[in-house]
Amino acid sequence: MTVVDRLVVLLPGFEHMPVEAHHRRFVREAAKTAPVYDMQLTETAPLKMSQSDAGVATGEFSLRTSGKDWSTQTDFVLYGLGDITMFYASRNPVVRLLSGVIALLDFVVTGTFFRFVAVSWRYSLFFLYPLVLLGIAIAASFGVHSLVAVSGLGGTLAPLVSALVAAAILLWFAHRKLHLLLLMDDWTFAWDIARGKRPDVLRKLDNVIADAAARIGNAPANTEIVIAAHSLGAICALQVLDAALRRDMSRRYGLLTVGSSLLKVALHPAANALRDSVRTVARSNATWIDVQSLTDPMNFYKSNPVRDLHIPDARFPVLVRVRFRNQLCDEAYKAIRRNLFRVHRQFVFGVERRTHYSWHAILCGPESFADIAKRGGLYCDRPMPAVPAAIKVQGSAAT
Repeated sequence: MTVVDRLVVLLPGFEHMPVEAHHRRFVREAAKTAPVYDMQLTETAPLKMSQSDAGVATGEFSLRTSGKDWSTQTDFVLYGLGDITMFYASRNPVVRLLSGVIALLDFVVTGTFFRFVAVSWRYSLFFLYPLVLLGIAIAASFGVHSLVAVSGLGGTLAPLVSALVAAAILLWFAHRKLHLLLLMDDWTFAWDIARGKRPDVLRKLDNVIADAAARIGNAPANTEIVIAAHSLGAICALQVLDAALRRDMSRRYGLLTVGSSLLKVALHPAANALRDSVRTVARSNATWIDVQSLTDPMNFYKSNPVRDLHIPDARFPVLVRVRFRNQLCDEAYKAIRRNLFRVHRQFVFGVERRTHYSWHAILCGPESFADIAKRGGLYCDRPMPAVPAAIKVQGSAAT
């Protein structure tokens, strides 16, 4: 029987979610995926919470998966990056809006936006999305002002008051239904990381990086190490792996970035430290898989981080491209395809059909990370089982 021991460092994207919610989602979606890949799944150690001096929550839990002639024990360390990003959501809405506008303008003035266009033109549309929402709100408020002014109703102040009320209603709708303020927080965070503008935020990230590197360094020699990150978590993942490599260059490390927003920051001219981390990783013996999807407008589809950052004498990541349509039944795909945030999160959600990519099958399954990278994805040519494998999930994570 093949037995695999694995340590996975999980770094979520820009979501204002606590560790407990990320844990519940991971185990729930892993249970959904398990029978698709002929896996039996058991949560062998429930979530254990701790908190660093910097105020970032950390969760530890373990899953055992098994199948015919194999068994895998995976220990997870999940960092609550939401404890860092929650700061942005706690600010006054006007401050959130204005700081986002300033960040977006900075990305234009520095030429970073035009690098987005050159690297992945679809991502430039995501960049423009909040600006389009703001433009619509401003244009509509001016229209209301003109209509009230022409009507002559309500005196001289009526047009201005009406325009402000219209703008407030439209912006509220854009926030509640189209996530405008979350997008503004996201861009402000990226701007702060690129320019190193908030020492308090950077200090918390440095604490996560140091803690993760220490845990990796203390893992037994025969343990497979995988650092897995979604979206903006990829920024932290590259820095964690950089720190781990500086402690021990001899180990084989795996880096899994999915729906990555690494280039969102790394293409900014001020992000020298992040580019140094990418350079260190790309020139090491670490195995890097970068998963992209055409369906998702929030990832750098068809990009290559090493090539696009012009890093010479370095190994390219293994680029895996996935179509979510092929992973889900028609009804499930239709339910999510028009929700850009849900589509972006599909990278870390469960699947209903076997393909060469699955977040949970890679992190919990029997194949070594190096073998998956060598093949360019999971092995998926076997026929589906006639009877799904049994699923056993213990503890509160089943809810």
